[in-house]
Amino acid sequence: MVDSQHGLILWKQRVRQVLTAPKWLKHPFVTLKQFWQSLNVAQRCYLFALMALMVFQPEIWIAAIITAIALIIEFWPKFAMAWHTLAGKAIFLLFYAVIANFALAASGSVVNEITGVSASHLSYTHNFAILLYLPIWFVCISILALLLLQLVIPCYLFFHIGLRILGLEAKQQGSKKRFVVTTALVRMILSVVLLLNLVAITDGENWVGDLAKKTQALKHDSIDKRVVNEGETILKAEDSIEQAGTELTQQPNQTDTTETLKAFGHSYYKGIRDLIALFAYKFEADGRSRCDKLAESVVIELNDYEILEITESAHEQYGYHFEVKKCISPAFGQMASTPK
Repeated sequence: MVDSQHGLILWKQRVRQVLTAPKWLKHPFVTLKQFWQSLNVAQRCYLFALMALMVFQPEIWIAAIITAIALIIEFWPKFAMAWHTLAGKAIFLLFYAVIANFALAASGSVVNEITGVSASHLSYTHNFAILLYLPIWFVCISILALLLLQLVIPCYLFFHIGLRILGLEAKQQGSKKRFVVTTALVRMILSVVLLLNLVAITDGENWVGDLAKKTQALKHDSIDKRVVNEGETILKAEDSIEQAGTELTQQPNQTDTTETLKAFGHSYYKGIRDLIALFAYKFEADGRSRCDKLAESVVIELNDYEILEITESAHEQYGYHFEVKKCISPAFGQMASTPK
C-alpha cells in the first residue's frame, strides 16, 4: 500500500514537471539576458554576423565585415601572447617578410604595366606603389591566415572532446567560456562567407578584364558576320546586345552582390594605378631635360640614349600617356630645339 502511494506521488510529480512550462518561456527576457551575459565579445560579434547573414541575405558583405572584426577580437590576444615569445617573433617576422617581398614584386609589375618600363628606372614611384600595396597585402594575407586557422581548430576541439570522453582529460572548472563547439561551427560558416567576399574583391580586376574581352570579341564577331550579310548581322547584333543587357539586369541577388564586390575591387585597384601614374607625372619626372621634348610633357631619363616622355591624355586608361623616345641632345651632335 505504501509502495503504491509512493509510486502515485512520483507519477504525479513527473506529470507536473512535464506540464510545467520551461523557465525560458516563463521569463524570456531574463533568460535572454543571462544568455547574452554568458557570451564574450567575440561570440556576440559572431551572433550579430549570423543574424546579419539571415536578415541581409543579398548583402553578405555586412556579415563578412562583422566576422572579420570578431576574428580579430578573438585571436588578437593569442597573437599578442605569441609575440612575447622568441619563437612567435621569429614566425611573425618571417611571415610578414614574405608578404613584403610579394608586395615588392607586385608593385614593381604594376609600375611596369602603367609606364611600360622597368620599375628600377622609377625608384620613387616604385616606393610609392609599395606604400599603397603593402597595407592591403598585410590585411588580406592576415585574414586569409585566420581563415586557414579555422581548419586546424576543429581538429583541436575534436581531439580534446575525445580525450574527455575517454576520461583522459579533466574538464576545466575555472574556464568561463561557454558554447565552445557551437562557436567553432558558427565561426567556420562565417569564415566561408568572409573568404567568398575576399575572393570576389580580389578578382574584380580579372572580372572587368574578362568582360572587356567578351565585349571586344562580340564586336569582332559582329563585324565578320556583317561582311557576309550586313542587314541580317545588324539585327542579330542588336538582339544579342539587348539579350546581354537583359541577362545582366536580371541576375539573382547573390550574383548582384558578387558583381558589386568585383566592381568595387576593380575601382579600388584602378584608383591605386591612377595615383601611381599621377605620382610619376607630378613628382618623379623632370620638367626640364637636356633631351628634346614636347612643351607640355615631362621626362624621365632612362639612360644616355633614351627618355620616358609623359604627357596628360584624357584618352589613356590612367590619364597619362607614357612613351619611350630617343634622346636628341647636343652631346650626340644633334641640336635640340629651343628649351621648352
